[in-house]
Amino acid sequence: MWILSADIGGTKLALGISSKEKPEHIIEQLEVASPQQSEALFEAMIDGFNKLIQNKEGEVAKVAVGLPGILDLQHGIVVHQQNLPWNQFPLVQRLQAVYPKAGIHMETDMMTAANGEYKIRHFEQETLIYLTISTGIACCTIHEGKFLRGAGIPGEVGFSLTKTGAYFEEQCAGPWLAKLLQEKTNRNHTTLQQFLQQYYEQDEEVVPIIQQWQQEIAQKIHSFILLLDPHVVVLGGGVMNHHPQIVKEIAALVDSYFGLPFFEHKKGRVQGSINKGNAGLIGAALL
Repeated sequence: MWILSADIGGTKLALGISSKEKPEHIIEQLEVASPQQSEALFEAMIDGFNKLIQNKEGEVAKVAVGLPGILDLQHGIVVHQQNLPWNQFPLVQRLQAVYPKAGIHMETDMMTAANGEYKIRHFEQETLIYLTISTGIACCTIHEGKFLRGAGIPGEVGFSLTKTGAYFEEQCAGPWLAKLLQEKTNRNHTTLQQFLQQYYEQDEEVVPIIQQWQQEIAQKIHSFILLLDPHVVVLGGGVMNHHPQIVKEIAALVDSYFGLPFFEHKKGRVQGSINKGNAGLIGAALL
């Protein structure tokens, strides 16, 4: 019995297959470009699934998809997506028609990523916040095994305000950091990856800019911990997944803000992602 999982993004579809017995172990995966036409996008996903299931004995027991945008989970409809063509698209119904014997699951990509981090830690009653720092910034909270959904669209912390009045995402997402570093150092063709390497090498121009960026993120996490007292705050997303030293330094900053003796127990809460780039696929398979 097989589980097919998908993590659908604006530029690529990440697809994986795992067994029903070990859903957290992606045994094979592939990536394909995300077509910008509705039917083509669906067909690309199905074609990818067919390649993964080819020559494998047994039936598909579950198909699970994590994707961005506004979802009607009750009716299985993708209501709206900013960078993808599915609008009012009956995804669950369409998948059920292809895989009539399988259970079909649809969830937001933030929730699937958080679900993978929660279950890979064997949590059941704990509270976990998953914060992604990548092209954008968002988070998901799981409490006692359930997603905190609020009134419908939680976790949009990228649009919280900083001290300057700008959105948190505008000041701390990866593209913004790269642009700021280019402007401040007059190195217009240097990539974020190159800047981070220069930071590790203690470049005098780069270090204070990266440190200020780390402080902005750490201060947000500090407020999250004060508000919800989670057992773990996981830092994920492209920037954090590739830079464990940055995660470690942000974690140390957060700990330094808990200077009062009765906050000692709040230290050590910030961790890097265990599933890293496969967080969405693993989390979907574990729905």
